[in-house]
Amino acid sequence: MSPTSTPEVDDVLGDRPDDGEDGGWTRPKVFAVAMAFVAMAGFWAWIFMYQLQNKGEDDMPDRLDDLAWTAEADEICAATNSAVAELPSAQSTQTATERADVIEEATAEFDVMLVELERLAPTGASRDAANTALWLADYRVFLDDRLAYAAALRTDPDARFLVTEKYGSHVTKPIDRFARVNEMEACMSPGDV
Repeated sequence: MSPTSTPEVDDVLGDRPDDGEDGGWTRPKVFAVAMAFVAMAGFWAWIFMYQLQNKGEDDMPDRLDDLAWTAEADEICAATNSAVAELPSAQSTQTATERADVIEEATAEFDVMLVELERLAPTGASRDAANTALWLADYRVFLDDRLAYAAALRTDPDARFLVTEKYGSHVTKPIDRFARVNEMEACMSPGDV
């Protein structure tokens, strides 16, 4: 007992030298905490390096085995996006009917783009052909949504652009994911509407 302490104070503070418990950090405790920290740091470093090297994209189910055609596809999509960018924006159209005209014109450009992409896309019974066909089908659904919106604007100037759902989200999500992981970001769903 210290000179200034009393048995009552020692009981409350737990400062009793004769209770036999060592509540401090022992070497095994310090070692266990250090090992846990090293394991967590190593795990996050591995995740960071894995993503930095784009290995995560290689493991995605939408990633194609053969990307030989996607560079040309990206160029086609970029050219279409440039052509659509030349059209009047939503802010510059005076009426809903004018806006509908622009949406239909832009959608026609994207339709031509898809025809060109279908010409390049893999064919046959391969996984690449099946995944690409699904992507193109999703893109067509999105183009139909655009045309439905344009038609709705002709009768209701306050119509809202509604996008078909797929897997609990908009169909644009799998469209964009497929384009991104296959190195054709220009082919992601357009945001002009």
